[in-house]
Amino acid sequence: MRRMRINGKRTVSNGRYLSAAVLFCVGLVFLYGCFHEKQPGVAAMSERSRYVVVTESLAGREEVPLEEYLIGALAVTVPEDFTPQACRAQAVILRTNAVWFAQEAGTERISCQDLGQAFLTVRELEEKWGDAYREQYEKLEEAVHDTRDEIMQYKGIPVELPYFPLSAGATRSGEGVSLQETYPYLQSVPCTDDPFSEQFEQETILAQKEMTKALGELFGAKEEVAWEDITLVWDNTGYVTEISWKEKRISGEQFRQKLGLASACFTVEQDKDRMYIVTKGIGHGLGMSLYEANEMGKAGKEYREILGYFFPDCEIAKN
Repeated sequence: MRRMRINGKRTVSNGRYLSAAVLFCVGLVFLYGCFHEKQPGVAAMSERSRYVVVTESLAGREEVPLEEYLIGALAVTVPEDFTPQACRAQAVILRTNAVWFAQEAGTERISCQDLGQAFLTVRELEEKWGDAYREQYEKLEEAVHDTRDEIMQYKGIPVELPYFPLSAGATRSGEGVSLQETYPYLQSVPCTDDPFSEQFEQETILAQKEMTKALGELFGAKEEVAWEDITLVWDNTGYVTEISWKEKRISGEQFRQKLGLASACFTVEQDKDRMYIVTKGIGHGLGMSLYEANEMGKAGKEYREILGYFFPDCEIAKN
């Protein structure tokens, strides 16, 4: 090792100082790595997650931190080409619904089955996305991280926020039959992009006897129920809210689900022994239209703007 004199004293050369500096920097990097692991990200978010989602299967019982669950739930509810801002909006909706359910049930351990929102595990996501796994996962992870702890409230409390794939041109308000008590905060808002979707209008063809059979089962009738004897009630956005026969009534959603229709916004035409049912939109039409939200994201709208548009009576708050 070379030494040099400074003011008559021997001291180590620059090489030794350089080695010490390198070791010092390595130590700093190590310490940074230790602390950095605790910064936002799935692991860090999981550590501080207040709620857990409980799943039960043949493999046993598993508890998944809410923020981790949200990534898998996003993968179920949005397509792979969903815009980042629309993903953030959906992340807030899913988190709000989980928190709302937990508070209604009075627990911080949320049953996935009771919550009714499926999600995919990491292994299932790897199988779903294949080579695109890392890119897709990071996109959804970012949506969850960037909205961390954010939920929507109505009059200061979390509420259930419905969503659906595609509207019939506008979302439905909570003023419809049987909806006011459940969704007083829902207003009808236009969805001007939805009618341009290739899936906006769909046709279902049934034999007349199939329709008669389905109606008989829905009304629990012991006699044949002819379509001509049916009375329909629509809301102001074109969705059928009520179907009545004699003194009995069913909802438009019951009819939709029984016949496997895309939505309850439908018209029916009969031609001889066939029934032609034309539907508009996909889903129940309540809350946020995923298609419209994605188009808003493409147009540069930020997720808070998207949520504010579909839920104008609600506000974003930290849980």
